[in-house]
Amino acid sequence: MNETQRLFLAQARSAFEVFELLRSGSLLHHCHALHYLQMATELLGKASSAKNADVKPSHKALVSFLRSLSTNPAAQKQLGYSGQNESWKHTIRKSIPLANELQMLAPALAGDGPNPEYPWPLVSPKVAPCEFDFPIWKQFQDTSGRAFVALLRKLFSVAHEYL
Repeated sequence: MNETQRLFLAQARSAFEVFELLRSGSLLHHCHALHYLQMATELLGKASSAKNADVKPSHKALVSFLRSLSTNPAAQKQLGYSGQNESWKHTIRKSIPLANELQMLAPALAGDGPNPEYPWPLVSPKVAPCEFDFPIWKQFQDTSGRAFVALLRKLFSVAHEYL
């Protein structure tokens, strides 16, 4: 892992810790936890992409990162999968739709739609994130959403081994 990757990973892990903390606080607005989860996963994706090139300014880092993991034997091994494991590839494939929704929460990608940071639409705002019931938050309460967060937790815990 190079120094740029290490720096992005350190910040990603820190943001993920804040997500975990905010997620456990039921009295807090979900937009704050979503904001930190979106940032943490974007930073993790950027840590991966910094291996061979400069970090790109795009917010679209999570989905490409997950896709790259499906063929990353080091990540497979660190996460307890071995060889050409279809279960591993299936886990990654199942994660892509939720990962895409999550990365699209970045205000630059959300356009005039829901994002966890700023009221929208940008011109003449009508909705504040703290007053919005984010559908993606409900997905994190079901089985696939919990599995996605568990996968992220594992990815963060062993990222230094496969980046």
